[in-house]
Amino acid sequence: MSNRIINQLHDLIKSLTSAEKRYFKLYSERHHTKEKKNYIQLFNKIDKQAIYNEELILNSFEDQTFVKHFSIAKNRLYNQILRSLDAFHASKSTEAELNQNLHYAEILYQKALYGQCERVLNTAQKLAVKHEKWGPLIQIIRRQKRLAENDHYEKNKGVDIEALFQLEQDTLKKINAESELWFAKSKVFLKLFQKGQVRDKSEATSLAKEVAEIVKNSASAPSFEAAYLANHTESVYFFSLGDYSKSYEALKKNKALIEENLEVIKDEPGIYIAVLTNLVYVTAKLNKFEEVDLYLRQSRNLPATLTQQLTEDLELRIFTNTYSLELAICNILGNVSRGIPLCVEIEEILPKWEPRLSDVRRASFYHSISTMFFVGADFKKALLWNNALLNSVPIDTTEDQFCFAQMFHLLIHLEMENYDVIPYTLKSLKRHLDTRKRQFKFEKIFMEFMKNVSKSAGDKSEMRFIQEFSAALSVLEKDPFEKTVFEYFDFQAWAEAKITNQPIAKVLQVKAPEKDIL
Repeated sequence: MSNRIINQLHDLIKSLTSAEKRYFKLYSERHHTKEKKNYIQLFNKIDKQAIYNEELILNSFEDQTFVKHFSIAKNRLYNQILRSLDAFHASKSTEAELNQNLHYAEILYQKALYGQCERVLNTAQKLAVKHEKWGPLIQIIRRQKRLAENDHYEKNKGVDIEALFQLEQDTLKKINAESELWFAKSKVFLKLFQKGQVRDKSEATSLAKEVAEIVKNSASAPSFEAAYLANHTESVYFFSLGDYSKSYEALKKNKALIEENLEVIKDEPGIYIAVLTNLVYVTAKLNKFEEVDLYLRQSRNLPATLTQQLTEDLELRIFTNTYSLELAICNILGNVSRGIPLCVEIEEILPKWEPRLSDVRRASFYHSISTMFFVGADFKKALLWNNALLNSVPIDTTEDQFCFAQMFHLLIHLEMENYDVIPYTLKSLKRHLDTRKRQFKFEKIFMEFMKNVSKSAGDKSEMRFIQEFSAALSVLEKDPFEKTVFEYFDFQAWAEAKITNQPIAKVLQVKAPEKDIL
């Protein structure tokens, strides 16, 4: 059994805020008088442990009878914490408020207080429609239908059964349309996340049809979610093509859509943060630096509607989006003076959030940090983070990132003059590329360059190979299906730095004129 499953109770307790912990203890005292001491003592012991150690816990309670059935005690404590969290957050989100109203309505119905039940359901219906909570709305309508049926429809003559039927049909259509849109969007995203950016015409044509269909179908579901999904898919698709202008336009549409529907997304502010941070990155790529500054300020000063509560999920999103964004821009600009301290800061914070990061997000962090240390000429640290990516992130979920990390691995060893390591790594990379049929132009050029440069072992011919590599890259940068390579690392800037005997940071600063946007 994995430690993740064993430590669920510890993870839950460590995730609680100070306010949630206080509320749990008050809740336990109110609701479980006989067991409260056991619950609170066990809770306190686990809370004090940075790393869960069950043996120490058991030893500290060896005189207590509940340790004989410790698994049951832990399970009860776990459920007790969830119940206290449910009570604590009962009115802190629209969905929680709707669920509470549904519960109230059920209690009133069982007491035959049908008029009061109807008023609660009508209030809940308006709230659900306002915030586009279609799932709870269906539950509300079902209860309203049950009310209408009372005493052969006699007691609820005011219920408009035709309006109720129409509302249910419209809601079901929206749920179905949004479900289909989500599935279509997810298929596109799955391809992009696993394979990386679009690298050939047939793949681009296939995805273009899928994206066009998503945008077309979004019109049949006139809801915020449908429009958001369509804009989001468009922005990611065009970004994967390296078409930053069209990605920018789709992101702007989504930003405007969200700002018109802040009440709808107030329980999910991470959506707005993601759109703003994506806009920062894309506008930086388009050299719209005045807009970069604007969107950065907006991402750090969200509207009051979206900041009524700061959850763990929101904190995680702010960390992953803002830090990865700042680091990406530092890498684009060759801003070492900002980027290196930022990497150090991330190294300190990352352990807190790392267990919750997806493989794709983790690989992205590792690669960005490795790149920054490379740009700063700290090749040992660049290799350390590059190895972390290659050794701990599965290739099946991050094929593009993994393969480029292997290429970057070779480049780091070249900088460190580890010529004896290159041939072995080159064979490993070739095996991965052949297995996954990655016969793209850049990969072929890079493999040939590395094969030649490893044989030169630092002699005079090495510079000639670098110059030939640079010339080939100049052609690739104009290819719409190959220029996406430079999203992972600016290989051309590296080659130019070697040829002109300059630090790569200097070359990057000239290519993207630095402005103090961070």
